[in-house]
Amino acid sequence: MRLFGTDGIRGKAGKYPLDSKTVIKLGIFAAKVLKRDHLKAVVIIGRDTRISGKKISSDLKKGLISSGLDVWDVGVIPTPGISYLVSKFPVLAGAVISASHNPYQDNGIKFFSHKGTKLPDSIEKKIEDLLLNKTDKSANKPLRKGKIKESLHLVSDYENFLKKTLPKNLNLSGLKIVVDCANGATYKLAPKIFSSLGAELKIINSTPDGKNINKESGSLNPENLSLETLKQNADCGIAFDGDGDRVIFVDEKGIVRDGDFLLNIAAQYLKENGGLKNNTLVTTVMANLGLIKAMQKKDIKLEQTSVGDRYVYEEMDKSGANLGGEQSGHIIFKNFMQTGDGILSALQILSIMKIKSKPLSVLCNNLKKYPQVLLNSKVEKKIPIEKLTETKKTIRNVEDKLRSDGRVLVRYSGTENLLRVMIEGLDLNIITDMAKMILDTAKKEISKAVGPAKARGLHLSKLTKS
Repeated sequence: MRLFGTDGIRGKAGKYPLDSKTVIKLGIFAAKVLKRDHLKAVVIIGRDTRISGKKISSDLKKGLISSGLDVWDVGVIPTPGISYLVSKFPVLAGAVISASHNPYQDNGIKFFSHKGTKLPDSIEKKIEDLLLNKTDKSANKPLRKGKIKESLHLVSDYENFLKKTLPKNLNLSGLKIVVDCANGATYKLAPKIFSSLGAELKIINSTPDGKNINKESGSLNPENLSLETLKQNADCGIAFDGDGDRVIFVDEKGIVRDGDFLLNIAAQYLKENGGLKNNTLVTTVMANLGLIKAMQKKDIKLEQTSVGDRYVYEEMDKSGANLGGEQSGHIIFKNFMQTGDGILSALQILSIMKIKSKPLSVLCNNLKKYPQVLLNSKVEKKIPIEKLTETKKTIRNVEDKLRSDGRVLVRYSGTENLLRVMIEGLDLNIITDMAKMILDTAKKEISKAVGPAKARGLHLSKLTKS
């Protein structure tokens, strides 16, 4: 597909495919594909705090109502809130204007089906084919106009639902928490929920101005959260990303605890209490080798998928699992939701801390992370890895050296022209050199295949020490 990536359509706000003309047509053709006679002809729309969100939302609404659909606009809301509302009401679909953890200059459009799940690839392809088919004149046909209804009050339905996911008679009193809202979609809702449940809070990065979303804050930048958690002598810190569908914790010692740690805690707790369906945890190929070994020790079956929470959900649906997620902090508690939800995930981990009366660092003790390095580099073209002969040879040589004490993953980003090389092993310096070697080989081979290109520098995007 040429427009839809692993998480909807992404791009620079105001530029194709997020220019007004294209977004309006997207609304028209999405309506054409999504219409169902047995459902209300309504699409629920929400957005994050980006300065471009209102304009893109307005254009999308124009397209939808021109096709005869009504729109309920709930304003700023975490992405999973739209998933919940769509599943609660018998409406046609949901749409979110957000680029998640990306900088404010970017934006995106993501649709949810009437079941609250992300659209399958096949449906996105139908919309995309219509949008890119220049001979289709449907966009020019006069159609009955729908209506736009401001529905900000629906955010309270989502808030009440989240609070009810805690076990009966359990609250957060006695916990001191630092919350980093990334100046994004959780900036009002998360503090309101945690404080209403009795937690003592210190809130940071909760004053969005349209341009500071994710800026030196949130789940991708937890350094300040670690410092603030130590300064406040808090039980933990919690960081959301810009659209609130992922969460990262910091324990009372200031150590960052990503999605692998959270999945490990939740999987063990559910198994101990007979709640882990089919004794299975679903995660992606990016899961740390330490999580894989921890699940083996606890005799928990681990299923791995391609990167992207939509693929995690599809595998959960297939295997009957009720827990899955990603190292990035997308956690799906399927007993409650059909998609990753940062606030919900935070509430579940906090409830386990309360029930077990143990600090977060202790709950994380049985997972020993392998050193991991992830290198990214821009590429001119995404040539399939299997067609890069020299790169494949280099990967095999590295795998032979690592043996059972590490692993290699080479893939392209689903949303950007980036090649990603991830390696885990026992020695951080050695695996970093290995990753650079693979990336250099791949870049040279790709460059040779597509012709001269500007030199691209390495970007060390993630480094995890055990």
